[in-house]
Amino acid sequence: MRASDADREQIVTKLRAAMDDGRINLHEFDERVQQVYAARTYGELTPVLSDLPVQRNSRSGPKIAAEPSVFPLWVKIMWTPWVFVNILVILIWLATGMGYFWPFWVAVPWGLALFIPSTVGYLLNKDKGHGAP
Repeated sequence: MRASDADREQIVTKLRAAMDDGRINLHEFDERVQQVYAARTYGELTPVLSDLPVQRNSRSGPKIAAEPSVFPLWVKIMWTPWVFVNILVILIWLATGMGYFWPFWVAVPWGLALFIPSTVGYLLNKDKGHGAP
């Protein structure tokens, strides 16, 4: 039987999930996607996923993919050090007598440096539904 474009897209989605899980690398993902789009029949599509585990959607089984969170992982990775360093700086400021609010000079420039790529990444990926820049 001939494969449809929707069938090919389902295979690519499964390959993308396998790459996100670390089961295949980017190079292997690219090779397999090329095979998928070159395939004309189901028989040509079957070997592309044959060595990957089957994903189950049952509630009793292990959770295969994490639920999408409010913030993508790359945002958490970028902003976590900023949050902890600024908490530490504010605690130092509090412990030293709360004079001039010098933690401003740590928080604001660094925050702006993170805000710009975060905003660009969000705007570029909000239509795609992805969380990665």
